[in-house]
Amino acid sequence: MTHIPLYIDFDGLKVLVIGGGNVGARRSITFLESGAIVTVVASYFNESLLKINDKKLKLIKMEIKKPEDLNELIENNDLIVLTTDNEFINNGIYKIAKEKGKLINNATNSSMGNVIVPFRKKIYDNLEVAVTSLGYTGIAARRSLEKIENCLENDIEIKTLYDSMKEFKKYIKEKIKNPKIRYRLYFEVEKDEIYEKYVKEGKLNEAIERAKEIIKNYIKDMDK
Repeated sequence: MTHIPLYIDFDGLKVLVIGGGNVGARRSITFLESGAIVTVVASYFNESLLKINDKKLKLIKMEIKKPEDLNELIENNDLIVLTTDNEFINNGIYKIAKEKGKLINNATNSSMGNVIVPFRKKIYDNLEVAVTSLGYTGIAARRSLEKIENCLENDIEIKTLYDSMKEFKKYIKEKIKNPKIRYRLYFEVEKDEIYEKYVKEGKLNEAIERAKEIIKNYIKDMDK
C-alpha cells in the first residue's frame, strides 16, 4: 500500500476538474464547499453546477481535442480531478500532471492518479470517519461507512470518551505547557480505571473531573 490517509485543508488551494457531468459536479461541489478555488473544464455542465453563484467557481466550456490543450491550466492548479469518460484525454492529462508534480484524482481509474477521495461522514462535532476501497469497489466502501456510522452513533462509550477528552485537552493545555508531558498524560488518563469506568457508563461530568484530578495530582507531585 502506497497511499497515506491525510486530511488536507483545501481553503485557498486551486482545483481543476475535467468534466462537468454528475461526478464532475459532485467533486467540484465537494472541493468548493471546502474553500477551494475550482475551475471546471467541460463541453457541457451539470445543472447543479450552473446554479452555483460563487466567485470561487469558474466554468470553462470547451471541447478538449488533446490533453496538451490544458497545459497552462494544469500548471496553475494544485489538484487535477479527472471525471470524463474519454480514456485518451484522462490518461493524457494524467501524464502531463504527473510530470508537473501535481496531485491527481482520477474518478474513473484510480490507478491513473495519486489521490483518492474517500466516502466520509461526520459522526458528531469534529469526529469524522472516512472509508475507501482504493478504487476497487465504492459500493462496499459506502456500505462499510454506513455500518461504522451506525455503530459509533449508538456507542455511548465513544461519545463520552470523545466529549471528555475534548474538554480535558483544553484543560491540560492550560495547566501543562510541555507537549511531551501532555502526550504521556493523555494515555495515563485513558488507562486510569476510574476514568475508564465513567467513560463506559456514559458519565461525562464524572469522567472530566476524574481526568482533571489526575492532572492536579501530577502537578502536586511535581511541586514537592
